[in-house]
Amino acid sequence: MKIINTSIAPPGAGKTEALLCKLPGLIEAGMRVILAVPTLILSDEISHRAANAGITSRSIDHRSAGVVITELNMALADKTDSFIVCTQESIRQARHNLLHGWVLVVDELPKVVDYPDYPLKPVELKRVLDFTEERDGQLWLGEGYEVQVKDQVSTNRADARGTDCSTLGPSAANIFRLLLSGVDVFIDKEQSNGIRHIRAVEEYTDWWEIFSAASETHVLAANVQNSEFELFAKVHSFYFKPSIFTPKSSLYKSFTTIYPVTPKGQLFSKGKMLSQCGDKRLIDLVLEKVLAHTRSIPLLSANKWAGFESRAEVRFVPKDCRGVNRHSDATEAILLFGGNPSPSDKEGLKYLKAKYGENFEEAFITTRLLEPSLQVATRTAVRCHNNSNEINLYVQDERVVAYLLTTYFQHAKVDWSVAGAMPIKRDGRKLDEQAEEKVKRLIELDTPTIQIHRETGVSRKKIQKMKEIYQAA
Repeated sequence: MKIINTSIAPPGAGKTEALLCKLPGLIEAGMRVILAVPTLILSDEISHRAANAGITSRSIDHRSAGVVITELNMALADKTDSFIVCTQESIRQARHNLLHGWVLVVDELPKVVDYPDYPLKPVELKRVLDFTEERDGQLWLGEGYEVQVKDQVSTNRADARGTDCSTLGPSAANIFRLLLSGVDVFIDKEQSNGIRHIRAVEEYTDWWEIFSAASETHVLAANVQNSEFELFAKVHSFYFKPSIFTPKSSLYKSFTTIYPVTPKGQLFSKGKMLSQCGDKRLIDLVLEKVLAHTRSIPLLSANKWAGFESRAEVRFVPKDCRGVNRHSDATEAILLFGGNPSPSDKEGLKYLKAKYGENFEEAFITTRLLEPSLQVATRTAVRCHNNSNEINLYVQDERVVAYLLTTYFQHAKVDWSVAGAMPIKRDGRKLDEQAEEKVKRLIELDTPTIQIHRETGVSRKKIQKMKEIYQAA
């Protein structure tokens, strides 16, 4: 059986501490442990904590004296170290068979899939099509071009290191890399502006080889359920068991109020937030209203398209803020990032469903929206057990509310007053239960369609369809 041992606990609950507490006993028993972390910040923090606990560790990353992967391969093969700390990216590039005899601990869920999408203008597109063949919406390397394409990709990498000069653009280089790796690459029809999208679904299958090679695998995370990691692990025949590094877990005890910024029944999205409301974008108005409601300098996390990184009245944190612990004095956080699949992502999700017979959309939303929202929310003082201050969380929509309530904020209060003050028009094509009942009552009173539309905001087309259904019944 292929087993992944999981340590599931809230951020700040002590998963790393549980690992460090167990390490001396494991080392004394002759076991060797390698810890793969997502960021160098976490690597430094864990190495420092290990030193304070009297545990000798060896950090291997690009700041080491030698070439990272060569040094890591040698360390894995020599087995002279008992505890190694490296990045997740480094462990992916190391020789997987050398993990035999090592206990692998992966801190935070690793990325297991990506949906690259490259919109190419005619000039760069021609560079790609010169070396490929297009058949039924899919690209293939042209016969006899493999060596030339490998050389171009190699030159592009050398250019990135400053040791060579390449005329190949980064998008074309990545497309060639995907084709050389055997990844299915698709090309969409030409748009009116001449641009064509080239897209793919890139699965990081090396993780399943890595987990199979190690003597034991442990993953430390806030949540695995309904994630892309869980779904891909299952389709690759892995099973989950509780890890010995699981701390005694408890819910956050701070008094917390969750304020959604999008009304019930509506979803936070890039298209909606970038729509114009007078002379401002909707997302600017949303932030203004939320800031007027706050009582401190809040944390703010948003997508790059929002352009909020340099706002002076907030403390900006990135969407991926795992391991960032310097904001634990904050009592308020504003979450204004999305995580819905784009049209290109949806094509990728269809591809995965056809390949594996599984629906990956819920896992996509969990991984790209819900889990990052939990991580940002828990950068605040809520993670401090002795915190007595109230915590206010301003979150995107009811999906995030439900996720927080069902994970580690079960005692939080939900307040919809902020959402009610937002200048967000309801989507008249979609009905919640309350709106549907109101429309139904007005139809029963023979109210004209235009009047129902004015009173409820429901589209006239939707009202007419409901009238036809009820009259037929």
